[in-house]
Amino acid sequence: MSTPAWLDIILDSPSPTAAWSGVFARLRDLAVTCGSPVDLHNQTVAPDRLLAETAWELWGSYPEAAPRTATYLKEWCAAPSSIGRAVLVLDALSLREMPWLLGGAQARHIQPADVRVTGAESPSDTDQFAHALGVPSRSHLAGNGAPGSFNLFPSKAYTDVISVPFEDAVGGIPHESNVFVWHSWLDDLIHVHKKLPDQIYKTAAATLQDDGFWKFANRLRQGRKLVITSDHGYAVSKLFSSEEIDPDVIDKLRETFGAARYKKINGPWQERFMPPIVVSHNEHHIVMGQRKWKVQGGFPHVCHGGLSLLEVAVPFIELPPL
Repeated sequence: MSTPAWLDIILDSPSPTAAWSGVFARLRDLAVTCGSPVDLHNQTVAPDRLLAETAWELWGSYPEAAPRTATYLKEWCAAPSSIGRAVLVLDALSLREMPWLLGGAQARHIQPADVRVTGAESPSDTDQFAHALGVPSRSHLAGNGAPGSFNLFPSKAYTDVISVPFEDAVGGIPHESNVFVWHSWLDDLIHVHKKLPDQIYKTAAATLQDDGFWKFANRLRQGRKLVITSDHGYAVSKLFSSEEIDPDVIDKLRETFGAARYKKINGPWQERFMPPIVVSHNEHHIVMGQRKWKVQGGFPHVCHGGLSLLEVAVPFIELPPL
């Protein structure tokens, strides 16, 4: 999308809510048409810079104004339905993987009922998404052990957190009407196995178009409509468009964040920097935009928690029941 079009959405929308709805709608169009993950990243450079350097107030309003995934899930699960519902959270699934997921469905003649883009919490990490669903962490949903505070569905639901291959997990899905499964496969590639971006792309493309994944998805769809979504996306720091050069800024970023994109608040942030660089939400300082700085050992190749578009924007895809 051209820079003038992003200018219209980000700078000329009548309200923060309208701006974020417009941003996410455009990201959806880009995600389903971009030729590669790198191309998609390149398409986000202009809007990320606009948001971080000119319209940073929109990041300030993000928690209240953006169409957040947790909110959409609650609305979807609470709506009247004559059949069951299943939710599959693929941890760290980003817009880069959206074409492969939709391509796998198309190859099997599955027509999605809805394809949209929704937003992570702020900071864009796993625990914040779990908190938005009413639980302290994703582990509290494992083994059908969800506490009473998990109120996503209007009636009883089976919950689990798994990491085994999708095909091996098919037999573990019970015959409950409502099912919630959080799968750590992609997040494990990033954090546990520390794969490089190209390795993640290759593995994700193969997995999301493989019969094993679709056997699992179809098991969830038996008697249920299914939403596939994510808690957050991820950033590829090597592709970031801005590197800080001001020594005072670098020292403060190193002191506060190290090589991370967000940190628990432990003292005030120096707001004299302009543009402000950092916003504070949910008791965390969070870096805005595609910003990096020199640190010993360098940034992780793949990271999340910050406020850039590919960290916060995730697929929200509804598939019909079998």
